[in-house]
Amino acid sequence: MSTSPNPIDYGTWKMLAWTGPVFFIGFFVMWGLMADNFPPMAASTSAQDMWQHYKDLQTEIMIGMSVCMVLGSCYMTFGAAVSRVMRRIEGQDGMLANVEMMGATITYCPIVVACGIWLTCAMQIDRLSPDAVQTMYYLAWMIIDLAYMVTSWQIIAAAIVFLRDKREKKLVPAWVSWWGFVTVASFFPVSLIPFFKTGPFAFHGLFNFWIAFPTWYVWIVSMSIFIIKAVNRIEIEDGAAQPKEHPVRGAAAIASR
Repeated sequence: MSTSPNPIDYGTWKMLAWTGPVFFIGFFVMWGLMADNFPPMAASTSAQDMWQHYKDLQTEIMIGMSVCMVLGSCYMTFGAAVSRVMRRIEGQDGMLANVEMMGATITYCPIVVACGIWLTCAMQIDRLSPDAVQTMYYLAWMIIDLAYMVTSWQIIAAAIVFLRDKREKKLVPAWVSWWGFVTVASFFPVSLIPFFKTGPFAFHGLFNFWIAFPTWYVWIVSMSIFIIKAVNRIEIEDGAAQPKEHPVRGAAAIASR
């Protein structure tokens, strides 16, 4: 008695792939616009001005950060979709697909912790001193920024695997993978943020906000688009590879006896 493999649930693949756009659109709107982080307060902002910022935007920051703590999980599920597509190139026993999925999952941790700290500042603003608000604001930036190496390993793993794709037309174009290496390189100056409150290396500065964040966003957007397309292509490839059943002459007559 022969057994057939379980059918592939392409619908789940597609659903998880679409959580990439949910993440980057949601964060842009809720973290960037609603909570007024485009641009963020400068690291050199006085403690009193930081306190006033949270006082004036208390409701907006609470809504934005609460939603971001939930939507941040979409980065994890997006990473799972990327990992699954990577396995079609690397094989089921490949390690880099595991690194990518672990990187995406762990990246969610500093996101949710940092947003939780900013949310708490807004919730407790009337009970916190300006110095306490400033300290918590710095703490959240240190957590969300200096965890960049986890995300870097995720991006590096994906770039290596997709560059190894032997298809005539790669599932993910080579330029997306090379952009991933550019993104990783843009992260390294972030290590300097504890030492600068002004200039390009502060957490609100040219390198560490206006370059590092947009390069990562471009990678997420482009990877999301091509992973969604890749799932559709894999489904077509698998369908074309299935053996076609041919009716056996006389089979109907035999079956009716």
